[in-house]
Order: sequence, then C-alpha cells, then structure tokens
Amino acid sequence: MAENTPAKVTRSAGEREMAEGTFSPLADVYEDESEIVLVADVPGVTSDGVNIEVDRGVLTIEGRAAFDVPPEKYTRTYVGFEPGTYFRAFALSDEIDREKITASVADGVLTVHMPKAPSARTRKIEVKTK
Repeated sequence: MAENTPAKVTRSAGEREMAEGTFSPLADVYEDESEIVLVADVPGVTSDGVNIEVDRGVLTIEGRAAFDVPPEKYTRTYVGFEPGTYFRAFALSDEIDREKITASVADGVLTVHMPKAPSARTRKIEVKTK
C-alpha cells in the first residue's frame, strides 16, 4: 500500500525505529462495504509466534520468525530468510469495530479482518414524495 493512498488503515506515524533483526513485512489492504482486510507476508511465523494488539487507535503486528536449521554438516552458501522479528503498525479510523477484529496465519501469510462498525457502512436513504 502506498503511503499516500486514501485507505481507512494507514501506517502509523508512531511506528518505531526498526532494530537489527526486525523486519517490516509487506502488507496489502483491501476494503469492501462491510470490512477492511489486511494481508501481510510473515514467513516463518506461526499462530503462537504472532501478537496483534489494538491500542489507542493503532493496530500493531509483531511476530517472531523461526526456521529449522539444517544439520551442522551443511555450510550456508546463500541466505534468503533470516530469523528475526516482524513489526508493523497501522492507524485505524473510527469506523473499525475493534471488538470484532479477527486474524489468522497460514503458509506465511497473516490475514486480519476488521469489520466496519454498522454506523460506518454505506446505506441508501429512501427519498419520499410528499
């Protein structure tokens, strides 16, 4: 997601400086009339290794990636994945129903479903003739 897109979920201005071994996962945000869905790449993270919190309008994602290390008889010749921590923060608009946010992780992809509050959903107003 580009930083200047008019999405309802945006990167938090308070996102902390990345420490060594901390990665900012790539993420996409999708929206329809009833919810906003955030999809983030977090290879090596399991459901036990991820923490998602909402505090003061900021959704934070933290996950610890761990990988099986081959036996000592092997020599590393190329490193594409490093163990470490994923961290990403997003500012949420008031239209998100924070009590109904759900998340799942499968095959290295974290999916966060954020339903819109009923008051934020689009509804058609009927116009009557007098």
